[in-house]
Amino acid sequence: MKFTIARAELESLLKAAGITRPKTPDKFKLSACAARVFVELKGDVAGLESLVLSDGAVTVPAKKFIALLQTYKGTRHLTFEGGPSGLKVQNFTMPILAWNPRPSPPASFQISRGSSTSTLLPSGAPAAIADSPKRV
Repeated sequence: MKFTIARAELESLLKAAGITRPKTPDKFKLSACAARVFVELKGDVAGLESLVLSDGAVTVPAKKFIALLQTYKGTRHLTFEGGPSGLKVQNFTMPILAWNPRPSPPASFQISRGSSTSTLLPSGAPAAIADSPKRV
């Protein structure tokens, strides 16, 4: 697994999945697949489109991950590389609880194309073709 994501976007994902003040036994799954990064904790899932270079999923202790993430406060983008030996964040490698080299998206999701993009175009420009949402 290898992906790059903005630190602020990752923090938003963690918050959406309920990982703001984790307890010590909490663990969550961080996965990269289908050109997206997903965070799963206790049935709550959050996902975001990101630069995914290779697929994979790791399960990590939530409290330790949040503490690690806080050390990168001034960094705009973070690169994650996961494998059976650990999760590498920038130049630091943290231990993992589980590894999956072939994850699938945690739930069905849609890729939607805006149907009202013609309102964003200058007058006289050709209207945008709006496709119906595609199921992935």
